[in-house]
Amino acid sequence: MTPSTSTEFYLDANATTPVLTPILNSVIDAMTDNFGNPSSAHTTGLLAKDLLEQTRIKGKSILGTKEGELLFTSGATEGIQTAVVSSISHHMRTANNTIDKPILMYGATEHKAVPNTLKHWNETLGLHAELMEIPVNKDGKLDYAFIARHVPQAVMICTMAVNNETGVMQDLFKLEEVIRKNNSDVSWLVDCVQALGKVSINMDAISIDYAPFSGHKLYAPKGIGFLYVRSGQPYVPFIAGGGQESGMRSGTENLPGIAGLNTLFSLLAEEEGVFYTTKQLEQHRQMLIEALLDTFPDVSLHAKCEESVPTTINFSLDHYTSKEIIDLFDATGVRVSGGSACSSGVSSSFVLEAMGFDEWQCNNAIRLSFGPADSTEFIESACTAIRSVKPYLSISDGVGDKDAHLLSNWQGITQLVYQNESSWVFASEDKEVLIVNPNPQLFPKIKRLINEDEMCIKTCILNSLSGNSKTLIENVKSTFGQSVCIYHHGDNQSSEVLLSGEHWEVRSVASKQGNLVCLYGKGETELSEQVLNSEKVPSPFDCEVGKTMVISNNSIGLYCEENSSMQNPCLANMNNSVELQNGLSAINWIKAHDAVVLDVREWAEHKASLHLLSKISQECATKVINIPASRLVNAVFEGTLSQDTAYLILCRSGKRSKQQIKAMQSLGFTSLANLTKGLALL
Repeated sequence: MTPSTSTEFYLDANATTPVLTPILNSVIDAMTDNFGNPSSAHTTGLLAKDLLEQTRIKGKSILGTKEGELLFTSGATEGIQTAVVSSISHHMRTANNTIDKPILMYGATEHKAVPNTLKHWNETLGLHAELMEIPVNKDGKLDYAFIARHVPQAVMICTMAVNNETGVMQDLFKLEEVIRKNNSDVSWLVDCVQALGKVSINMDAISIDYAPFSGHKLYAPKGIGFLYVRSGQPYVPFIAGGGQESGMRSGTENLPGIAGLNTLFSLLAEEEGVFYTTKQLEQHRQMLIEALLDTFPDVSLHAKCEESVPTTINFSLDHYTSKEIIDLFDATGVRVSGGSACSSGVSSSFVLEAMGFDEWQCNNAIRLSFGPADSTEFIESACTAIRSVKPYLSISDGVGDKDAHLLSNWQGITQLVYQNESSWVFASEDKEVLIVNPNPQLFPKIKRLINEDEMCIKTCILNSLSGNSKTLIENVKSTFGQSVCIYHHGDNQSSEVLLSGEHWEVRSVASKQGNLVCLYGKGETELSEQVLNSEKVPSPFDCEVGKTMVISNNSIGLYCEENSSMQNPCLANMNNSVELQNGLSAINWIKAHDAVVLDVREWAEHKASLHLLSKISQECATKVINIPASRLVNAVFEGTLSQDTAYLILCRSGKRSKQQIKAMQSLGFTSLANLTKGLALL
């Protein structure tokens, strides 16, 4: 059974999963036929109550427990709250004087729901315990010696069975030995969200006190989960009210969700059915790893296969950022993530940081996760889709469109963005390169690009003097050669042309603020004496007629003097671009303005998903040009883009296009529209 469609290869199952057909049928039945309230005394209610209790019995069987409690919740987060409140409340009520300085312990790689919950209830309930993070080794395994040393003072210790980012499995029986040998009374919570359906669970064989589970991680609906509570352990209802769930969790039960769990438990109990065996899942993982190795150079896997569940692959690529790969995969229908879906706004993986991986790997990790019900045929097709991106990555093997490929003609001006920091790369026709504000995290990418086009770096200009300057200089020279000339932004080097291209020059300009790095269009004059003597470094998004630009850390823009009367009329139109919500409005705007569609996605992403442009219309698709955001400034200097032309800017989600509209406005463009929701939501 394959939950995904033939055109989408959903490989982000650790974030959520689709609802399997038999589970969906059970949910619908509980909403249309067996829809009673389990608390009602009539027959309809009794049927609903029977479904609820039969599900509980099945669930306890799956968990391998006869004595423990199984409590239905809204999901794992509620289960964590319930366990933490129960443990802390019990400790405070019993006034356990054997612990003089209480500790709440949690693994360094725990899902953030755990430490955030501990912190919240520790403060709210007034325990004032010390929150202590348990270190992990390079394999992601918890430090047993650390636990043994500190757990005697612990009120609660929280670990996880399977990590949601890396798939690393903890040895729960070894953990139990260390924990119980040093503190037989401490409350022990084990996050089992990623374990269900992937590892063997036998709660009666181990002294885990609390174990939260979530239905939507294994083909059940969102909004339903369950909590295992070991017999005899402290319990405080987290939700009080009408006394449902034998007073343990009030509120009318989510019977459709529970019906979904009922079918899920039945499927898990089948020896041969929907779910594949561990051996089969390992084969699926190996197929995917081989596809990655066939497609990309220098793949770094972040967890040992023998110590992680087979459904999770966490990796990074030395030459590509995670965003580049996620966008490229998405264009070909392959859905992966950069880490935990609940931490998608975070730039770096704290899990990999705790395991000691380097900054590049932590910031550019990709999580590929599939479900235990994904068929071999689906995995094979997903592998084909992964391999399909290879022609868009490099022309070194003779594939790809050499004339259109960004990497094959890297001359001119390129902006490389990493964690909201820009590095500006200038390459002349004679293949000499100047870099402004070099970011070490981009060095692998820059080196690959330069090597492929047989270029050499002539000069690097550092953005500022700092304590890390010496290290950065050493890094530049070790990566690009000892002959590279390095300036600090602000050094008193003489004003000079640092590099020259066909349409531009990069000049060092002496000013009162130190030397400015300026980009000039050929034939442009120097900045005025008033500017050079100003105490203020020019703002990169102030505009003046002409093409003189001041390069800053994160942007580049036309320059005008503060309060100058020669400001470009485009300033009055900043933030006044048209926001288009759908394909019809886009078509109408294009026709009304005789506009050109400007796709600012990277070349590979654009080429891999040309079919998306037809969502606007075949007629408009013929007016599409692709200029990646990284090459937008270069296109202005080359004259590829005209200020007299109207442009509809688009990308996959609408975020990059919105950023580039601001940049284009700063460069003098006034007739601009943004496809607000991007191509993905057309």
